[in-house]
Amino acid sequence: MKVLEEGKWKMPWSMEMVCAEKECGAKLLIEEGDVLPTYNSSPARYEVVCAVCGSKLFVPPALIPLRVKTAVDKKKKWSTSDW
Repeated sequence: MKVLEEGKWKMPWSMEMVCAEKECGAKLLIEEGDVLPTYNSSPARYEVVCAVCGSKLFVPPALIPLRVKTAVDKKKKWSTSDW
């Protein structure tokens, strides 16, 4: 098969967020490499860490492209504990 036009699949993704920590409030540009999986969560949840104060910010899955979610989900670790 030949790809005639790649479309949007490989386009870089980013979004702006404001840190929710009351004392911080930094305006952040979140990029693909900043998104982390939230471990042991089903359905999948995603987070980033504020570069200013270190707080975890949750990113709604609907705002993240499927390509980015797929790459991030590969990094997810599951607990093997029998709690």
